[in-house]
Amino acid sequence: MARYTTTALILATACTILASCSNPPQVDSLWNREFTTAQQIVEIYDSIRNAIGRGNSSLHTRNLCHYVWNSGEYMFRCRGKNEDVSLLPEPLDELILDDSTVTRFMIERDTARFVDHYFTLEAMKRGDSFEESRDGITITVFYKPRAMNGNDYAKMRRVFSCSNSALHQAYMRKLKFPFRNSGCNEQLYSIRPLIEQNVEDSKLKSEIIALYDEYRSIMPGSPAPTPTLVDTKGKEHTIAEFRGKVLVIDVWATWCSSCLANMPKFISLKESYKDNKQIEFITISIDRKNARGNWLSTIAKRKMECMLNLYPHCDVQSQFESDYHISGVPRYIVIDSKGNIVSAFAPPPSQGLEQIIAQALEQ
Repeated sequence: MARYTTTALILATACTILASCSNPPQVDSLWNREFTTAQQIVEIYDSIRNAIGRGNSSLHTRNLCHYVWNSGEYMFRCRGKNEDVSLLPEPLDELILDDSTVTRFMIERDTARFVDHYFTLEAMKRGDSFEESRDGITITVFYKPRAMNGNDYAKMRRVFSCSNSALHQAYMRKLKFPFRNSGCNEQLYSIRPLIEQNVEDSKLKSEIIALYDEYRSIMPGSPAPTPTLVDTKGKEHTIAEFRGKVLVIDVWATWCSSCLANMPKFISLKESYKDNKQIEFITISIDRKNARGNWLSTIAKRKMECMLNLYPHCDVQSQFESDYHISGVPRYIVIDSKGNIVSAFAPPPSQGLEQIIAQALEQ
């Protein structure tokens, strides 16, 4: 079987002029086209690589950068759904993030986007699926982020271990999202020393270090804050009174449509544990004091009287919201029987909350 299509053979012939020169624009011009299949991207990459050989490392790196960029753009246009994306990881060679050619290429395109493409391809080459490999740190490409996994934390460790300042800045900006979306866990906290040691001082760096300090208080294993809350009868409660039981909290608001849509699943989950005396399910609304009437009527309408319903009973941001860094709802919190946080950013019912509850009960 022929190694290349007719188009690629023509390209390979044209690329022979690159073998005896070191002119990056010539490589750029050969990549200056729109690709409709993964095969086209692989063929052009192979053709240029064969033409220049391994003697010109700068041109080879430039060619590899084009390959990474165009492969990533193709994959994300089709959201990884085209079957031929499986062709793209195999030809990938290792990129050195500190390399000057790589740095220039990143800045010319989009630094963070380029690196996302590269690490996606790299993870897929190791055998992970596209969904497992794609960036889970931000929502720059997909409308709904996936939960961060080992690929994301490994990516950040490598980013902040290198000396590429442009890359540091790009990922420092991205880091704000995981804090607010999923808090700070041990894996994210382990990256802090790399930031402190390798990233130049700046206002942005100070902001990220401050986020580490803020969110450390609700990391898994930390004592759960116990602000005062009020029930439907006006009686005060604190989270401390549930010590001895696993506590599962649905944080919601009457104006939050997603909260209301998920509430039946939360109630159903509670009912599945109705005979278990080692667990308690409650809700905490972040509605303001002037919305008390709406809060009470929603509880009745949604048949939520089967569990304890609390709210802060104040006109401004409450101590509860500050302590648990509530920047959006719904939020789900699991606290163990010793009063320590299992997860302050647990997934919703039917999306992983059940597994976290089971682990907390086993402990």
